[in-house]
Amino acid sequence: MEKEVKEKLTIAILGRSGCGKGTQAHLLVNRLKRRGVIHISTGALLRDLMHDSTPTGHITRSIMERGRLHPSWIAAYTWLKIIIEGNGAAKDLVFDGAPRRVWEVKLLDEVMKWHGRPLPICLYIDVSRGETMRRLLARKRADDTVAAIKSRLDYFPKEVVPALRYYKKEGRLITINGNQAPDRVWKEIDAAFGKRLGKQWPRASR
Repeated sequence: MEKEVKEKLTIAILGRSGCGKGTQAHLLVNRLKRRGVIHISTGALLRDLMHDSTPTGHITRSIMERGRLHPSWIAAYTWLKIIIEGNGAAKDLVFDGAPRRVWEVKLLDEVMKWHGRPLPICLYIDVSRGETMRRLLARKRADDTVAAIKSRLDYFPKEVVPALRYYKKEGRLITINGNQAPDRVWKEIDAAFGKRLGKQWPRASR
């Protein structure tokens, strides 16, 4: 079991809203499914939480509707719960939209070290602000109002970019051009992980 845990992968996908994190996360999960994998989408988990008729649920809904960034503790709670209670420590993990702040990055590193796992690799899907705005307005999700979108785009350089810089300094950042079709993005992701991980990276099923 100890050897298996040491070989487990943790991939954190970051990028502006609308960059295609969810699409590429599903492709990564599909590639890793033979190894045993859990997809952790903090956005989806928080959207579920906002429907709870509790004070936490009401505040979460207000934050989501305004496009604000949730406090680190509640974002961390969503994925810590899965790792601790859902046997996540024994499987490959694909984080969709987390960790977003340097504090969260360091917390996730600490959790991985404690479990004897390799440190996470960050996959950054780089999409321009203009392309992000176009995509978000086109998808017409309930929380994609113009004001909320602008708020999310504004906090990205302030909060998320420092986390990306931290991963880069650590030598754990893979940057992919997201201003292209999803299948092209996936091909670049597949090639990048294959180059970095070698035989550890599972090949496509024939």
